[in-house]
Amino acid sequence: MEGVPNSLHGDLSQKLVDIVLGTKDKNAVPADLAKKIIYLWRQEQLASPTGIYALLEASVKVDSEATYAALDELGLQEVTVALKSL
Repeated sequence: MEGVPNSLHGDLSQKLVDIVLGTKDKNAVPADLAKKIIYLWRQEQLASPTGIYALLEASVKVDSEATYAALDELGLQEVTVALKSL
């Protein structure tokens, strides 16, 4: 994921997992995306660029404001701006 330094992949992936798992709306994440995240988790790839991208996609669907806050907390304002423009 461009804009996210490798040193923050682990922290960011954990924050995004917390957001995704914390939703009460079990249909917030499409089944295909949920399957992809589970696959990446099993491969221990959630902190990879592919994992970060999938988690960002899911967490924005679940709670965009919490996602933006997590990015800002880690100093990733550029990523927040990029996501908001999509």
